[in-house]
Amino acid sequence: MENKMTFHGTGREFFGIWIVNIVLSILTFGVYSAWAKVRTKKYFYGNTELAGDRFDYHATPKQILIGRLIAVTAFVIWFLSGHFSPVFSSVLFLLGLAMMPWIARNNARFNARMTSYRNVRLNFTGTLMGAYAAILGRGLLLILTIVVFGTFAIAPTSGFITFLFVVGGLASLLVMFAWMMKGIASYFANGYGYGKLQFNATLSTGFFVRTYIWAVLIWILSSIGVLAFGALFFFVGGQLVSLSEIRFTDISDLNIGHITTALGAMSLVILMYVMLFVSMLIVTAFIYTRTRNHVFSQVMVGGSGDYRLSSKMNTADYILLVITNFFMQVLTLGLARPWVMVRTTRYILSVTAVHGDLDALSVYEDGNGAKSAVGDEMSQVFDLDIGIN
Repeated sequence: MENKMTFHGTGREFFGIWIVNIVLSILTFGVYSAWAKVRTKKYFYGNTELAGDRFDYHATPKQILIGRLIAVTAFVIWFLSGHFSPVFSSVLFLLGLAMMPWIARNNARFNARMTSYRNVRLNFTGTLMGAYAAILGRGLLLILTIVVFGTFAIAPTSGFITFLFVVGGLASLLVMFAWMMKGIASYFANGYGYGKLQFNATLSTGFFVRTYIWAVLIWILSSIGVLAFGALFFFVGGQLVSLSEIRFTDISDLNIGHITTALGAMSLVILMYVMLFVSMLIVTAFIYTRTRNHVFSQVMVGGSGDYRLSSKMNTADYILLVITNFFMQVLTLGLARPWVMVRTTRYILSVTAVHGDLDALSVYEDGNGAKSAVGDEMSQVFDLDIGIN
């Protein structure tokens, strides 16, 4: 039995909540932002439905506020230290990197424990050691791979040997990066649970390697296409004049032809940057949708295999969603943000499903709790929201 997730909120309805949140946050110098986050979470969770029942969010504004104050204080100290003591700032930066797995794990624990479905809360049981092994351990091995092959690549050897080291290094780097991302995804996918039921997922390193190989090929082909378009426009058009030919010593030199060609050159540069941005967006969307579909398809709830997750996200649909969201916010100067959040949530939920007879599912609450929002807020302040979503 396939149970699709649906979202019942609307942009117009959320717009009122969003405006109130912004106004009160400004009037209270940011203090109300903790209440704003809870209101927003409760709205989106409360409008998310699965098999006739909806989710709930249980964090309190006080929890969020305490975590936010600590996170913002840490960020301000790090930011200001860079202006007075670069050495101290570098030490804090390294300390922040060392804390990254702890922050990511606590973020996952808090978000899971504050989420419930049918009065049973989700949980996250991934260990701290597992977080360090998946994130820092694999990351350090990736850096070591770069250093080793980089050292051999610049060593005084023949051109052919150097070429082999460069090719081998790039291939090894891609494989190691895929292995690192697979390890991180596996840690989080196997860490979540529902009540006392644990999520289980066996992910494939080969799948991640193939995904990144395809992503590299897509990026190369799209970049060649952009460069070919620019070359075709420049050489075949034959109408562009170098901006250096425009002389400002005599106003008579600025004829309509010069101005037109200058504007044409600027338009071409802007268009090429836009095309490069779109090509990177395509690559990013391809990796995200393909990885999400793979991870979700491997997740089973409990050990019986009777319940599992699935994701059927389409790359083209997701790209169209991201692009339209971007232009909606630009053209409305940000006022379309509520509609963007709602339509994004609606799409992601529409391609997500839980398979199995949920009415027959018997599950008990897990007594473990995560009451501190420090990790959650640190992950938001430092843009470190790692997990499966």
